[in-house]
Amino acid sequence: MFLWVVVATQAPRQLDALTGYANADLLVSNQQVADQMAEMTVRLIDVRSPEHYALGHLPEAVNLPVATLTQNRDGIPGMLAPIATIEQELGNRGVSRQTRVVIYDAFGGVQATRLFWVLDYLGHPRISVLQGGYEAWQGEERPVTREGVQPRVTRYQAQVDHSKLANLRWVQTRLQIPDVMRLDARSPAEFSGQVAGRQITRPGHIPGAVNVDWVRNLTAAPRRFKSGDALRQLYQDVGVTPDKEIVVYCRTGVRASHDYFVLRLLGYDRVRLYDGSFVEWSSNGSAPVAR
Repeated sequence: MFLWVVVATQAPRQLDALTGYANADLLVSNQQVADQMAEMTVRLIDVRSPEHYALGHLPEAVNLPVATLTQNRDGIPGMLAPIATIEQELGNRGVSRQTRVVIYDAFGGVQATRLFWVLDYLGHPRISVLQGGYEAWQGEERPVTREGVQPRVTRYQAQVDHSKLANLRWVQTRLQIPDVMRLDARSPAEFSGQVAGRQITRPGHIPGAVNVDWVRNLTAAPRRFKSGDALRQLYQDVGVTPDKEIVVYCRTGVRASHDYFVLRLLGYDRVRLYDGSFVEWSSNGSAPVAR
């Protein structure tokens, strides 16, 4: 297993001098992972498909596809699986609450951040996402392996933080509260209703929502999270500020996790993810849709 050093940081919300992120420890670089391989326990989690994992992955990384942690509930795809199921999947991969977890994918972080949100919701204390993911690791010609990893099975016990999750009723009952903002992580075409998206019954968006397409969080090539200053400005430009409670959504909650992660990285305290997202919202006749 890789080893990791936990370094004492300055007071919360003080910006990291190098990155501009308030919670800079949530995002780690290839070099940080490489440098810390022999110091404290960390579990690397590859959230890509088993097929991609088998073709090559970071040494000692275990495979946990995001689809393993979701289910179709009442016709709504991608909903969070029961907590007991998630606990078992994590324990089977050697993850306990004491484990430092580093997550990566090869999709600009949109799968890795989905697992980040799941762990944040479970109250996991130490989670990071690998900047640039597998693509950046390969680009720097760092070691990869095709060997599977068989971790020692452990027991995972969640301490669910309900402040990280929003459901349909939670969003409905707060539509008129100025302190609560809706943030849509879909494309501008989906947000406007020009493009419906799969399984969207009524195109458009939740009334009062603002739009930050998740891809805007990333540099063009290679795909990495932008600097703290750039991201902060991106969200402030649409009125998403730390003094408000933010609920993020997309079509099924995956892309929304990317915006969720960025806001947590920037130090926003009050952020929730609407798990059912717009597939659920648009299918409910009592939920208003704006265009």
